[in-house]
Amino acid sequence: MKRFSLLAIFITAVGTTGATPFVAGAQERVGYPADKSPFRDLETPQRITLFTGYYNAGSDAVGAAPQSAPLIGLRYEVTLGGVAQFFTRAARVSSERQSYNPSLVAGARSLGKVSDPLWLADLGFSFNLTGQRSWHHFVPALGFALGVANATSKAPNDPYRFGTQFSFSTDMMLRYVPSTSYEIRLGLNNTFYQNHYPSAYYTKASDNTSVLTSSTSKSSYMSNTMLTAGLSIPIFR
Repeated sequence: MKRFSLLAIFITAVGTTGATPFVAGAQERVGYPADKSPFRDLETPQRITLFTGYYNAGSDAVGAAPQSAPLIGLRYEVTLGGVAQFFTRAARVSSERQSYNPSLVAGARSLGKVSDPLWLADLGFSFNLTGQRSWHHFVPALGFALGVANATSKAPNDPYRFGTQFSFSTDMMLRYVPSTSYEIRLGLNNTFYQNHYPSAYYTKASDNTSVLTSSTSKSSYMSNTMLTAGLSIPIFR
């Protein structure tokens, strides 16, 4: 029994003296001192972002849908915990579109371009690939959203209306977070929605031609990309 007692005392002594410096030394070699670490905690749970950029609209058969143009928008985001954020955003695209009078002959039916601002609004979730930390002040993120796209302009004698369409978006984002006071964001977004042509676009005029032929589908999905840059500031700290 004395041998076992002495052995227990020896193991305890080694654990509290020799082993502790070894573990501490290993941590210093593998980890980073606090002021040298490339990781920084993200300390602002709610942010608002003003962004601008360019909307690259998908092409349609005759250019009747809202076309590519600059945009401006606003985004609100709140951290849910872990790697996830909930966001809602709205943007205005300064779009134009081509208008047509389908009752006129081919050479006369184009009415030129008209202003048709496109409004986008959605809500969704984003996920930081580095968690709730930045790496060398950078945070890559992915996200998705559901929303609506709306454009309501009217042109005389043109029956086309884009109207309001449901949309689905996927996002890639790179956040640069140099401090707790602000951050800079670069984004690449892909938005999908439907485009619908009016029946009058398929009706033949007096010259036996029409804006669209039966080979063109009346409804189709459009894929649209959006490149943005924004400035984000914390709110409700």
